[in-house]
Amino acid sequence: MSAATSHLFVVRGNIAHLACDAWLLPTDARARITEAWRTVLPDLRERLDRSELDDLTGGRSLVAELAGDEERPAPVLTAGPLEALRSPDELRPAVRAFLELGARIAERKRAKDLGTARFRPVPLLAMPFFGSRGGGGRLAQGSLLTTLLDEATGTAARLGVDVVLVLSDEPAYALAQQLRRSRPGSWSCLAPGLLDEAERLAAEARAGRLVPFMGAGVSVTGGAPNWPGLIERLADAVALSDAERESLLNGRRDARDQAAFLRAAFLRSPVTDDPDGGFASAIIDIVDVRRYGLAPALLASLRAEQAITLNYDQLFERAAEDAGLPRSVLPGDGRPSARWLLKLHGTVTDRDSIVLTRDDYIGFHAERAAYSALVAASMMTRHLLFVGFGLADDHFHEIVHDVRRAAGAPGVMTIGTVLTLRDDPLEMTIWREDLAFVRTETEGEDRPGSSSRALEVFLDAMMALATDRHPYLLAEGFEDGLDEDELVLREELIGLGRRIEDRARRTSSWIHVERTLRDLGFGHGAD
Repeated sequence: MSAATSHLFVVRGNIAHLACDAWLLPTDARARITEAWRTVLPDLRERLDRSELDDLTGGRSLVAELAGDEERPAPVLTAGPLEALRSPDELRPAVRAFLELGARIAERKRAKDLGTARFRPVPLLAMPFFGSRGGGGRLAQGSLLTTLLDEATGTAARLGVDVVLVLSDEPAYALAQQLRRSRPGSWSCLAPGLLDEAERLAAEARAGRLVPFMGAGVSVTGGAPNWPGLIERLADAVALSDAERESLLNGRRDARDQAAFLRAAFLRSPVTDDPDGGFASAIIDIVDVRRYGLAPALLASLRAEQAITLNYDQLFERAAEDAGLPRSVLPGDGRPSARWLLKLHGTVTDRDSIVLTRDDYIGFHAERAAYSALVAASMMTRHLLFVGFGLADDHFHEIVHDVRRAAGAPGVMTIGTVLTLRDDPLEMTIWREDLAFVRTETEGEDRPGSSSRALEVFLDAMMALATDRHPYLLAEGFEDGLDEDELVLREELIGLGRRIEDRARRTSSWIHVERTLRDLGFGHGAD
């Protein structure tokens, strides 16, 4: 098998909520950790007491693995300079040390995922924008960000790992995407033609037209099961004879009929007083995972008003909250806010909303016709991006049928684009008049899981190309990330913002000028 190419991802989110192999926990040579990180890890004190810190505090190493549960991502204590940064280059040794230890930890942990849907062909290590605040880099964030990108890219390539830079600050996120767009080869591992497809979809996103339509494949890397996996785990949770289990798990069975049989099995031998014998509770326990993978983290930064999912879990809405773009959830939150997520098959927060059996599907339209209409409207007025979705859902087929009838003829409009991991001639033939198909793949990579990773790299490119906001232009501390022309523009706009007199600010037009200045970062980071 050929070796995989490393890649640097950028997301806006919360590093403690991301599914990865290891993540960088900033500290110093005295193992001091700021209060913000202590909030992220409530058991930090107890874990520090169990950690081997002598080499770190003795100056013999810049890193130490934090003791803890083997099943969750490993925080790696990583020491920056003890005093304030004098140069961003002072962080390079810390980045190298973290990635080297993280790669060793990943190899130890990944053996458990081999052969499962969660397995990634390349370890994934996560880094925050460290050194940019308490580390003394607050007034040099442009060059600090450039240094972190450079060092992480080079070291990741040497070690054969993937790195995701997790940014909580919008100016830093926007600048990181701008820096990557300006560098040739940022997505060179994608197969020929895919970057053009990413740009096509990014243009739809910039116009506010791209609507993610997410299936189970989006949640798998976070630990949620796919549909066959859900059925199998439900079968494990209820008493079945060997003959019943063999019949249930027959690959020719429809998932809805499998679910109906399992519901009957739960009712036959209830483990709780629930009306359905604990069936819905078992589904919730299985799918309600806490950490999201790269796909939800990347898609969460889309600024589109709408998003649609068939998944019960809360991974996408958690990622959207962390990305600073929270969404109201339908059904459940009443009237939608400016951005909303339609959970077409229900959610773990409302057990009665879950659609899984054939009876659930048959009763769907009578109870939720308005939600089907929302999907149909999106198909007719937006461009849907199908991610982790196999096009086999009956509700989807019914809605497309209605849209075709409204359009007057097949092929009049393209509903959207399907991101697929493999070519399927049958689907491509059936849907050729309604959908565009993009097979995501990376060059020179054929190991298990490589197609799912290629999807992540494609989404990373699409999101970088879709990011057209510039909140770093006027934000404090990002001056060194601007070129000469941008610096001139910055000074002129800041001067304008400061020169406007109070009486001019009281006009009805000022609110629009002020909004533009704030969108460009005016006032961000100011003391």
